[in-house]
Amino acid sequence: MKTLSTASFALLFSVNAVAMTQAEFVERLQIVHPFFTQQNFDQQTSKLDYVATTANQDWVLTGSVDSANTSNNQVSSASISATHNLIDSGADVSINNVWSDGTASDKLSLSYTQPLLKGANGVNDLLATDLSTIQIEINRLKRTQLAEQFILKQLFKLVDLSFAQRQLALTTQRLTLAQQELSLVKDKFEQSVVDRVDVLLQEDAYQRALQKQLQAEQALELLVVELSTLLNVKSRAVTSGFDLYELYSSKLIKLDDYLQRNTTEMQISALEQDKLRRQLLSDQSNTQAQLDLKLGLSDSTSNDWNVGLDLSYPIGGTKAKTALEQTQIKLSKAGESAKEELIDLTVKANVLNKKQQHLAKLLDTYQVRINIAKARALAEKRRYELGNSSMSFVIAAQNNVHDINLSYAQEATRYQKSVLEFKAVIGQLL
Repeated sequence: MKTLSTASFALLFSVNAVAMTQAEFVERLQIVHPFFTQQNFDQQTSKLDYVATTANQDWVLTGSVDSANTSNNQVSSASISATHNLIDSGADVSINNVWSDGTASDKLSLSYTQPLLKGANGVNDLLATDLSTIQIEINRLKRTQLAEQFILKQLFKLVDLSFAQRQLALTTQRLTLAQQELSLVKDKFEQSVVDRVDVLLQEDAYQRALQKQLQAEQALELLVVELSTLLNVKSRAVTSGFDLYELYSSKLIKLDDYLQRNTTEMQISALEQDKLRRQLLSDQSNTQAQLDLKLGLSDSTSNDWNVGLDLSYPIGGTKAKTALEQTQIKLSKAGESAKEELIDLTVKANVLNKKQQHLAKLLDTYQVRINIAKARALAEKRRYELGNSSMSFVIAAQNNVHDINLSYAQEATRYQKSVLEFKAVIGQLL
């Protein structure tokens, strides 16, 4: 009697192939999936955004040519200038050269402006670049967050694959046993040792086992097709080495401290506050008076030079003070938001940690139940052979062994997914 289809043999063969570990699965995913390619483009965009903020460091060249007629005298002149912002100090430097009719009236001049209060030390000129530097790190962490969420979702499928492999193995074992029992009972029936009803009961048991085996085969095959497409590999290469029954031990003592230091959520919160603190420096600078030191030097026949101070200050400083207060409020709000984020993370981590602890205890009970079920199945078989029990009790006991093993695998699957969720929350998934 044919117990396994050709596809089933192929699936069982694939299960015995080289199994893919969690690390290998993630590595392959990162190589082939467009999700990560898009992340690389996002990274390039962030870098270009940063480069754009350095535009105020460029030299700016300007030039002009003029021709004028004054009192019947035609005068032609040309000028070229170059200006540059010294962002580290906030100063501006400008070099100018003017030619008039190509004569000795050519004039080269240099001017330098240094802010002494508002904008001193480049606090305003560097603002966009400093904020962009922090934002690049925030964007990197956000990409890591998205990658963790994406990988977690895909790792669930790897766990499901381990379960599907285990389910097929269990249903195949049950089917093989049902076939053996059916052959035995048929032989006994031909020898008039058992009744026809025993044969019918065992045939029904075999058909039920075959149905479950075919369902398990279908579930595994569909998952293999999905993952082979996801990983861009051949179906025979898709086998899971994820151990459903391996227990995880968390050694985190001060969970909230660990979350504060190691999770992307808290790191992003800290960087968002850093952005506001940097903005605050510029807002504080903008509340000061505009006091500029100006120096000038002209390389002409008279070697002119000049030194001066320019002062301006809006009475009341309403705009600057309002901006400062708004940033202070945003910073305070961001601090409270970070505390809330930490509470949420701690709650999630504690709940998931407790969940996996309870599931681990539950898994321990299955070993005991499996041993009891196996002993019961053997006892029912002996009783039947001695004529003290019916075939229905034997079949029920054998089915019970299968069902408990399958439930064990299902609970182990739940356990492994809760462990993965816990690792994702505490930042240990990747």
